[in-house]
Amino acid sequence: MAASQTVISDEIHRADQPIASVRVLSCGRAEQHREHRYGSRLPQLLWVFFGRSWVPLPLQCFLIEHRDGLVLFDTGIDPAIMSDKGYIKQAIGRFLLPRIFRFKVAATDRIDHVLAKEGVTASDIRMAVISHLHFDHVGGIAQIPRASLLVSAREWSILSEPHPEYEWILREHIEIPSAKWRQISFGPTDDPLFEGFDGVDDVAGDGSMILLPTPGHTRGSMSMLIRQEGWDPILLVGDLTYETSLLEQDIVPGTGDRDALLASFAKVRRLKERLPGLAIVASHDFAAEGAVSRATHHTSQTEEG
Repeated sequence: MAASQTVISDEIHRADQPIASVRVLSCGRAEQHREHRYGSRLPQLLWVFFGRSWVPLPLQCFLIEHRDGLVLFDTGIDPAIMSDKGYIKQAIGRFLLPRIFRFKVAATDRIDHVLAKEGVTASDIRMAVISHLHFDHVGGIAQIPRASLLVSAREWSILSEPHPEYEWILREHIEIPSAKWRQISFGPTDDPLFEGFDGVDDVAGDGSMILLPTPGHTRGSMSMLIRQEGWDPILLVGDLTYETSLLEQDIVPGTGDRDALLASFAKVRRLKERLPGLAIVASHDFAAEGAVSRATHHTSQTEEG
């Protein structure tokens, strides 16, 4: 094994430590309009068609080594979107996509290949938490057929509407035979830590992975709070923001429900006040890996020789 290759830690088997590691996985790159990332007063279609300033966009998901099994937070993008002209069935979608994103995704960016580089077999993934149903977050579900796929019930309800593709939720890549979807309905809690949130869901029943509704990017978007003794807490927020600093400044992106985004921003900031040291980690933020590393004190081990 190469000296630089990360290996799965034996700590995953320790009963007193539910989580052994959290890793940021790169699933390719893209570019988006500056107005998309940082917001704009211009109508959306105006900057989509006439915007000339593009900024880089990392495509990332997260691997959590829990003592009950391996968990993904999102599954990346399917590289078939680059080569399959029929990947998006609707003509308007095929027309708009290259005007919204410029993808730089290779076959090696598919989640099973990305996991293999980490020494993980895709079939060993026990669960995937899906922050929301956009195609760049569900693109790997076909590669993890044994995993339970957790999605908020509110997000799933979008699929029952006549045209979920108008919100870039592509039914044909979600409702696939191998997918084991499980809808999450958030339950009430008397824990003052989560005051203001519309319920919680304790994924493993041990408090180490708590799902929280954070709508705004989509109606059913959710985040995951990771807590582990000896670490700073980590909040994976998906696409609630594209950069943590923007959430902290109430700068909303160019898409989504502005009022819902600001309300979720405020809830997350209040959570951070109650959890000093909380690392807020966005899926498309280049700072994600550094934030996770600092929160976990960079405890991953490497094997020599």
